[in-house]
Amino acid sequence: MTVLYNLSERDEVFKNPVITIGSFDGVHRGHRAIFDRMLELAQSLHGEPVVFTFSEHPRKLLTPHTPPKILTTATEKIHAIEQVGISNIVMMPFTHEIAALTAEEFLYKIVFYHIGKAHIVVGYDHAFGKGRQGDFEFLKGLSLREGFLVERVEPVCIQSRPVSSSWIRTEIEDGNIALANMLLGRPYTLRGTVVKGQMRGRLLGYPTANITPDDPDKIIPKDGVYAVRVHIKGMLYHGMLNIGTNPTFENTERTIEVHIFDFDADIYGQALEVFFIERIRDEKRFGSVTELKEQLHNDKLASEKILSGN
Repeated sequence: MTVLYNLSERDEVFKNPVITIGSFDGVHRGHRAIFDRMLELAQSLHGEPVVFTFSEHPRKLLTPHTPPKILTTATEKIHAIEQVGISNIVMMPFTHEIAALTAEEFLYKIVFYHIGKAHIVVGYDHAFGKGRQGDFEFLKGLSLREGFLVERVEPVCIQSRPVSSSWIRTEIEDGNIALANMLLGRPYTLRGTVVKGQMRGRLLGYPTANITPDDPDKIIPKDGVYAVRVHIKGMLYHGMLNIGTNPTFENTERTIEVHIFDFDADIYGQALEVFFIERIRDEKRFGSVTELKEQLHNDKLASEKILSGN
């Protein structure tokens, strides 16, 4: 796989490229329909598929006071695109200079100049360039003049609604992880580093790893308890995770704590990845530590049942 962070890194254009352009936050089922069509077209044309995307969401620059929370970091996005079978990714920073380019300038100065005269596949509602001029009708007109192919991929619908990144963000923020995973086509993930916590979990018989997310822009699911899988040190474990303030102990700081089943090792400072599978319940205040321990026992049983059947 080739990932280009700067187009000047490549000395020659791609062979008969088939390209798509976009943020592709989440790399969800709708995005993968575009990638699948790219792969089909590239194979039929003996060309190279190329995903042109950005290291940060464009709205972070365009609307800095209301930046979006993201579904995938740059690293996660690359991994998800690679899993689809795309062999080439252009991962550029979205700058003020790029934002100022018209759709035609973007195609000629960046895409055609560095990548080659490319056949283009876009989503049903995609537009690019200053003022979002580069929609499907614009591309169709330009393709007739320049002699490249352009195709539009229709939306992937679930529950009679087009899958979109904004819909998935809403479901995650509302705690509807099972539905969000269905829209994504895979479990929602969060990567982070294990840091020191209050260590109350160990006293309760359920030691937890406190997680600081790698990217502060990542969406954190709604407060509550979740059945999760945890990837650490090359191994995958089952577990349960709590997001919230631990109201039983009258905390105020929001934390992310995961109890990894059948695991007992010092992992402070270690990186891990959490796969959210299903939400079990809301976070709540308990009348006593005994009540909390009983609930944690029930949470573990519920998590094990979910994870063994998923």
